[in-house]
Amino acid sequence: MSGFLPHPVHRRVAIAWTVALVLGAAAFTLARHAYATLPRPKPLQELSYYPSGEHLRPMTLGHSESVADLAWMRAIQYYGEHRRTDLKFVYLAHVFDVLTSLSPRFIQAYVFGAFSLAQEGYSFEKAEALMLKGFERNPGSGVLAFEMGFLYYVRPGGRELRKAAEYFEAAARLPDGPPQASRFAAYARQHSGDLRIAYEMWQVVAQTSANRYLKDMAQREMDKIREALASGRPDVAVRRLGTPQVIIRR
Repeated sequence: MSGFLPHPVHRRVAIAWTVALVLGAAAFTLARHAYATLPRPKPLQELSYYPSGEHLRPMTLGHSESVADLAWMRAIQYYGEHRRTDLKFVYLAHVFDVLTSLSPRFIQAYVFGAFSLAQEGYSFEKAEALMLKGFERNPGSGVLAFEMGFLYYVRPGGRELRKAAEYFEAAARLPDGPPQASRFAAYARQHSGDLRIAYEMWQVVAQTSANRYLKDMAQREMDKIREALASGRPDVAVRRLGTPQVIIRR
């Protein structure tokens, strides 16, 4: 998925993909362990552990975080069971909606749930809805803003680079936003064709980064953009990006 271009910028994207894959592999390992060790409900009882989150919360008697821990184990068990068997995730959105209602600040649950829904549940709309719920509950989270940008950046069926850039930019402005948010924003703006905004974003990278390699990279992209604007040839600076393919193996 990540080695589609050798350019230095794409190596940075590859690193981000590697991190995502490592986290995904860890979650899958945990899901496999849960599937093997936790008692499994019968098929028709599968949802008995997941009543509506908003209705379940008052029933936890102030122990919603503890119940959320169990819901997390059940959620990854559900994911692991269907990941290993039929690859049908019919109730995945419901499972993570319950979990995040019980624990609204559980950032990892929004991220894992959304990417699972988008890539394996084949429902980008539900993935987007889960992330937007996360933003509503955690409006100051730079981590969620960056992950939402990345969700649009790798959207199955076609990247949404402008939306990705907006969320990367939001992440760059927030205190806990990842340090790579500014250059992801610049890269997404550039290859969506927003060259003037991309130029400004690369300027920020060039002026604020302590890394000489990143400064040089930003300068090279700024040179390309200047040439593109001067010549009227956006193709000098804009590349059509393909969509990374996710291959699911049982």
